[in-house]
Amino acid sequence: MAARPGLIVLDRDGVLNATVPNPAEPRPDSPLRPSEVVVHPWVPGVLRALCDAGYGLVIASNQPAFAKGKATMDELRQVHQRVVEGAESAGAVILSSHICFHRAEDGCACRKPAVGLLREAFARHPTFRIEDSWMVGDRATDVLAGAAFSLRTALVAGAGAAEELATLAALAARAVRPSFCGDDLRDFGRFLLGPS
Repeated sequence: MAARPGLIVLDRDGVLNATVPNPAEPRPDSPLRPSEVVVHPWVPGVLRALCDAGYGLVIASNQPAFAKGKATMDELRQVHQRVVEGAESAGAVILSSHICFHRAEDGCACRKPAVGLLREAFARHPTFRIEDSWMVGDRATDVLAGAAFSLRTALVAGAGAAEELATLAALAARAVRPSFCGDDLRDFGRFLLGPS
């Protein structure tokens, strides 16, 4: 019997859905209201193809907007539900979501680049082997978390890739580089599954 493909742990904002310009922040922000959610049009098809190939899909996302007073918890739950519904619209199944609601300064064990969300995901889905699995994200924190948990890592940061790779390079003591680098989830899907 062939080995089961691994678990693909997906960051959310920037990977599954578009981020939102926020003049008060140095970078675009997560959607804070359901009306702001725009799932990238290629995401449902790529996720369906990954599911059809036997991969499991979960989401691991840092969402500190409630702790920062920018959104209510109900708004954040509605935003996440809208992202999941859009991502699953072609028939993919997202097995579970693992979300950290803390700020960086809270020093929690779950917020990426810490591995709490990844540990939680694999505890919930123990039939997937870590060595066959991936962390896919658009930030250096995603790559650092995945590498710290012994996952293969994919950076899909588009125009922001150079900045995220520079951040990783600046952490020379950790010598972390992504296993794969591409523009978006389509590139990662082609890398794993071959051209469609």
